[in-house]
Amino acid sequence: TAETIKESLGGVPGLPLVASIGSLEPRKNQLRTLLAAEQLWREGLAFELVFIGWGGWSQYPLLEEVERLRKRGRPVRVIRRAADATIAAAYSNARFTVFISRAEGYGLPIAESLAYGTPVLASNFGAMAEVAEGGGTFEVDPLNQTAISDAMRRLLTDDELIGQLTSEAKSRNLPDWETYARSTWRWTWQIG
Repeated sequence: TAETIKESLGGVPGLPLVASIGSLEPRKNQLRTLLAAEQLWREGLAFELVFIGWGGWSQYPLLEEVERLRKRGRPVRVIRRAADATIAAAYSNARFTVFISRAEGYGLPIAESLAYGTPVLASNFGAMAEVAEGGGTFEVDPLNQTAISDAMRRLLTDDELIGQLTSEAKSRNLPDWETYARSTWRWTWQIG
């Protein structure tokens, strides 16, 4: 049931959820997400931030910063090795997800979030911009800390924008894996 799925995520009742899903490593840019969140918490915005992902290389700076902020009472946590139901709950219950990676081959969490009808704060270049194209996303320069903070603030406070992005996400016609594979195969043969 929907309630069971929500319970599998846990969290802080009543707070909007912001989720970041993907391996924990520097190129995923989670430290910038965390810095933006801390700025917004200092400004008085109330929301929970959850990172869901397995350990990647050099994950410890992120984990240390999360622990430091938790000790200060900030509603942030990391869930590692999450069950499918927990990941589904995050996508289903998040106000928006954050995927501001600095480098990706595709950006699967963007497509997954959109498939759940949940808006995404996404990087504005490369494969991420390609997946984001078509609506349901708010794109940002992943190297611009001010832009990331401003975008998260807007997504947390602008209900009209969230409504528009949610509607766009739900109306997306995302390709399934078979369609994507066929498209990639055709592209490969065109350049080869």
